[in-house]
Amino acid sequence: MSSDDYARLFFQTINKQPGQPADDYEKVLGESGIPAGYGPNIKPDASMPFNAMTQQIGSDGRIAGRIFLPTATPDENNYYTHPFSPLRDGPTLGSLVWEWRDLGGPPVVTPEGGVSREEVKAMIDAALGNVVKLKDKIALRTNSGLLAGIKGGGPTVNDAPINWIGKTGDAHSWESLTIERGE
Repeated sequence: MSSDDYARLFFQTINKQPGQPADDYEKVLGESGIPAGYGPNIKPDASMPFNAMTQQIGSDGRIAGRIFLPTATPDENNYYTHPFSPLRDGPTLGSLVWEWRDLGGPPVVTPEGGVSREEVKAMIDAALGNVVKLKDKIALRTNSGLLAGIKGGGPTVNDAPINWIGKTGDAHSWESLTIERGE
């Protein structure tokens, strides 16, 4: 992700836009779900929430109004972060507005490691197990144990009736139905 991608993620997360009033930033950032910054010597990886984007929260729990993006190299204090300011002075004395200002530091990177896209897909497929998915073929079995089939494999012209039959045995490909998404 680029810093622009992180900016979009940040503003989407807080449901605000640059230039909007930010006098409630402590509440907004506190409710955002963006975690507190990681300590020194902790290299970000893809398993971290928000793609390793964090925020500065003091030991007293106070929101500081600083966002950190992940880097592959540590700064001079051994933090793998690149700071951004989400706040600037507003039009009236003491007011604030939202912004996305780069404060400098090591290059921003997309975290590596964690779980790959392929691994996530495999986990989802495994979790779904026997769940019917789009394009799967299914057969219907009635409470009596008979297979509900379509006589002759079903109609071949528009508006022709479907004649259901009950039968024993297995469903053949011409007797099964394909799951499709409606419009």
